[in-house]
Amino acid sequence: MLRFVASVATGMVAAVACSVALGSEPLPHASPPMRIGHEVAGPYAFYDFCHRTPHECEPDATTSGPVVLDQQRWADLNEVNDVVNQTIIPQADIITYGVEDYWAIAEKYGDCDKYALTKQLYLRQRGWPISDLLVTVVRTEKGEGHALLTVRTSRGDLILDNRQPRIVAWTQTTYTYFKRQSARNPFIWLTLDAYPERHDVDTVATLALRK
Repeated sequence: MLRFVASVATGMVAAVACSVALGSEPLPHASPPMRIGHEVAGPYAFYDFCHRTPHECEPDATTSGPVVLDQQRWADLNEVNDVVNQTIIPQADIITYGVEDYWAIAEKYGDCDKYALTKQLYLRQRGWPISDLLVTVVRTEKGEGHALLTVRTSRGDLILDNRQPRIVAWTQTTYTYFKRQSARNPFIWLTLDAYPERHDVDTVATLALRK
């Protein structure tokens, strides 16, 4: 499945690369990074994803600081974000997989975690370290569970989200941030600034990650 996705991604990204590059969208303003807290349980469907595709949950051989965001890296983010948002067809897991919550790399259909994991994969294929590509669990302004991709950069933590077309700093969203993957090891999850105190991990771990 991953080989199929990779070949499709190459063609899709190439198709939009010119328009994104010609747009030369300016680099984002610097913003403070998220404050991480203690270790916490991740979403239960994430662990099932890791069991099925363990190579997608392995840490980098070495972990450095956030990636330096230059024009090429910024173009990478915009191209991948656009391609994934425009090509995955939104569809609930119960329809696609017959279960309420199933994390996977998208082939055609998917909900929020598919967008996040597919963006993570495409950026890794472009040489980005997984330590800077962290799936994150939030709650929307309507109180719904949601997953997105946080990218650690020298200009702060940026959000790649299927609910909006533009990449923004995490401080520019209306979400309540709960937890995200650890930069040290993507199999480990950590609490975030908006919820630093200890909490009922079962409640957060089983949030319905739908759009």
